[in-house]
Amino acid sequence: MIISFASKIIIQLLDTVNLDINELSTYSPAEYFRTKIYVSLVLSLVFAMPLWLLSMYNFAKPGLTASEKKNMSFAFFTGLVFFAIGCVVGLYFLAPKLLDYMMNESEVVSPNLSVHETIKVIISASLFTGLLLTTPVITLIVNRVVDNKKDIRKYIYTLILFIAIIATPKPSMILNLIFLTAFVIVAEFTIFVARRFNGN
Repeated sequence: MIISFASKIIIQLLDTVNLDINELSTYSPAEYFRTKIYVSLVLSLVFAMPLWLLSMYNFAKPGLTASEKKNMSFAFFTGLVFFAIGCVVGLYFLAPKLLDYMMNESEVVSPNLSVHETIKVIISASLFTGLLLTTPVITLIVNRVVDNKKDIRKYIYTLILFIAIIATPKPSMILNLIFLTAFVIVAEFTIFVARRFNGN
């Protein structure tokens, strides 16, 4: 259903970062269509995420205690709210500044932007910020679920690595390192605060 409105969504995303569709180029006949599919796929996954979380919660619900049910419900709700806030912040603040920095950094050549790569950067910046704000919630869930506190970092860093690989627009080592560093700083700060409050 979303692919029917994909062109309007692409134009709206470009307007948000102060770009015009006429300023961008396509480098293959299928590039714009591929961009529409990419936008539709990402938005479909994001919109379906609450249903996935609800299904996982309903599956695990019979085996949870009353306290665990309360904690999981609060974590899911808080995580979704933080993710939505982060995506909005990333779209309206991070993505425009990131694109401005990338385009102004090039003093030798004039930027000739690809519509597909530009949309990927905008969406990736939004998802990155949303997932970054959700990292404290994920860290606290792992902190409560894992009994051996020495294994917390192992699970958290595995999740962070998986999220960073998905969130980056291209498999670039520099971008992956930037994303990983940001996630690790937030996760370590959350672990530190949680242990201070728990007295552990």
